[in-house]
Amino acid sequence: MSDTTANTEAAPAVENVQTEVQTEAVEAPVPEAAPAAEEATKAEDASKAEEKKPEPTKSIDRADFKNNRKYDPSTQPVTDDPVKIRNQVEFYFSDSNLPTDKFMWETTGGVENKPVSLKTICSFKRMQMFQPYSAVVAALKESAFLDVSGEEGQETVKRKKAYTSSSDAQKARLAASVYVKGFGEETGSTQFDIEAFFTKFGQVNLVKLRRNEENKFKGSVFVEFKTEDEANAFVALNPAPKWQDQELVIKKKKDYLDEKTQLIKEGKMEPGTSKKKIFFEGSIKGAERGRGRGGRSGGDKGDWKSRRDNDQRNGFKGGRGRGRGGRGGRGGRGGRDNRDRNNDNNNNNNKRAREDDGDKNAEPAAKKVDTKTEAAEQQ
Repeated sequence: MSDTTANTEAAPAVENVQTEVQTEAVEAPVPEAAPAAEEATKAEDASKAEEKKPEPTKSIDRADFKNNRKYDPSTQPVTDDPVKIRNQVEFYFSDSNLPTDKFMWETTGGVENKPVSLKTICSFKRMQMFQPYSAVVAALKESAFLDVSGEEGQETVKRKKAYTSSSDAQKARLAASVYVKGFGEETGSTQFDIEAFFTKFGQVNLVKLRRNEENKFKGSVFVEFKTEDEANAFVALNPAPKWQDQELVIKKKKDYLDEKTQLIKEGKMEPGTSKKKIFFEGSIKGAERGRGRGGRSGGDKGDWKSRRDNDQRNGFKGGRGRGRGGRGGRGGRGGRDNRDRNNDNNNNNNKRAREDDGDKNAEPAAKKVDTKTEAAEQQ
């Protein structure tokens, strides 16, 4: 599981360009019920407090942002567990990862469902904990989701049923997703530790560590459960679960995105300015704001309130996606690093994203880009 991008898992030749954003760009702007008025106010105050909290800059490598990602799959023991192997490889081909993973999408051809060399899959960083190669082959031959074919040592793998783009499926994934904050500083095993934490509360499709523009873990994650009911049950837990004796901020992802969007509309929060691009179903959106506003480099960064006021007068219609080049369909879950990426994938019986690196976690509500939601997800 967890997406939702950019980190290289395979050899340099297959470096993943995916754009994470859901790093925070827009993960899946799709809707659900908003909290009660009083709870909404508290959540809003909590969100503002989160944004103002200073980051320990001493631990940030500004020369090479890749060094700010502490994810290290070598912290995990080597295993031939068939369940873990299936969960991890199935994640790479899953609806939760495939459309936002540039490398996997282009290798499989997306809806074309082309077979992928199993040795290529095994070259991903997170896959290197699964040994020997024969154990991987044997485990995948028992998969109900994937087909393995080819001569011994030259096996290929593909989905039994090709991926189909569906806005309804994207909405369902958003409804089954939660936002959780309070995980502290990242270590080499944080991705795996958080995955293991959530498997206690239901079947997990994705765990996406959210990162800022410097690739540093924000201490928060987007988690996609298998069903909306499981997500709702997790949010409703009383007492709420804690992480290493620390209290967590827990809410539905849709509620979190709605709160951020509202704060931006009210001028209480500046929209995210991530320059990361977002990959979704074969298209890359994003980075530059667009000619309509003179691009990010030429515009007045402090003029976002004026832009917001103009958008409000226009009912937030027209030109947003075009003027900014849209941010794109979010990428998410972790990425090749996703692959590794959020390499999020498994622990026990749950798939995880490869590493986040992720928010990729955010998928477009169709192919139409909702830039307001994207801005909210970056916060």
